[in-house]
Amino acid sequence: MAEDTMERSSLLDRASGPQPSLADAIKALTANEPSWLTDVRLGALKRFEGIATPTERSEGWRRLSLEGIDIAPVAPEPSPFKLTVASVDRARGVIAKTISEALLSHEPLVREALAHGRGGRTVGKYSALAEAAWLGGAFVHVPDGVELSSPIVAEAESGTYPRLIVVVGKNARAAITETHRERGRFTAGISDIVVGENAHLTYAHVQECGPKTVVFSHQHARIAHGAKLVTLNLGAGGALSKSDVEVELLGAGAESDMLGLVFARGTQQFDYHTLQGHRASDTHSDLLFKSALDGHSHSVYTGVIVIEKGAQRSDAYQANRNLLLAEGARADTEPKLEIEADDVRCTHGATVGPIDAEQLFYLGSRGLDDETASRLIVEGFFQDVLDRVGDERVTRPLETKFAPHLERER
Repeated sequence: MAEDTMERSSLLDRASGPQPSLADAIKALTANEPSWLTDVRLGALKRFEGIATPTERSEGWRRLSLEGIDIAPVAPEPSPFKLTVASVDRARGVIAKTISEALLSHEPLVREALAHGRGGRTVGKYSALAEAAWLGGAFVHVPDGVELSSPIVAEAESGTYPRLIVVVGKNARAAITETHRERGRFTAGISDIVVGENAHLTYAHVQECGPKTVVFSHQHARIAHGAKLVTLNLGAGGALSKSDVEVELLGAGAESDMLGLVFARGTQQFDYHTLQGHRASDTHSDLLFKSALDGHSHSVYTGVIVIEKGAQRSDAYQANRNLLLAEGARADTEPKLEIEADDVRCTHGATVGPIDAEQLFYLGSRGLDDETASRLIVEGFFQDVLDRVGDERVTRPLETKFAPHLERER
């Protein structure tokens, strides 16, 4: 398959001389931008300044330890994405470029994505900061009716406030993998996803940042009538990783499969908050997040299913499964329901526990030692989620990212 790969850099130069304040640095980014975008940035900056810096006593942060963790923001630095798109798909009209370039060629689509309000229930302060301070970023557009021949890959390895916009048109079909490998002290990113009527998108978000990096991430997706979004979140990097993953089912018949995998080691902390927002009738969502925790690592999962009044015949399920691989590992889980309609089906469940002794005994009876048996059990634990993605072109490259982790630990 012929592909073209390009490195995209920010069009904006970094400030030189004495370092400006964070607010001044953000205001400097607005030069030569459309007035509506300036309003968006400054509005987000105002929200950031209005939210208190979180502590271990703040709502949504109480289960985390901030000892030795520096969550102070850093200055905006360019966040270039390496974008890989099949040449045959570019010939069909698929667009993948920097946001600055897209502002010149596809301003209405960029404006629709950037001007839309978003919250971020637990990373709201840092989501607002990223909304104000992004620099560089990438824009992907799949036109109406186009089916991609192969997944688009977006990879970021540097920068502080990465931003990705994905717009999939009506009746289109696409798959996209967004991978982060930043290794600085701090990164806070936003991914905006828009899925048009009757479209289908498979989206994977892979977090492989440096071992000392503090990672904040906010994903916000809007799904139109009859469309389906399958998301897969993979968490493996960072010292502290805190993410809000929000899906809004806005049109009748919209569907969402939300999948997640975390493998944590040492003293890593992962915190995922999910939202399944049913805003229209006859919508369906199914969530499965799994964590395997080694060493003294810690995972927190809080998820809420919201079914608005009028979203009748909604069907929602939410499950969080946690496997403790060491005595020092810990998992906290808290699923929630907020239901205002009366004709719905809505269930949730959660489990936390060590590897099943019966499974270890069975594999031992087949001649496997404990280490090999444990590794096989964990791989099977993960594989269940990967299989549900339903697109091996997306999941096959990701399987190898997790298996070596287990081998190194055992």
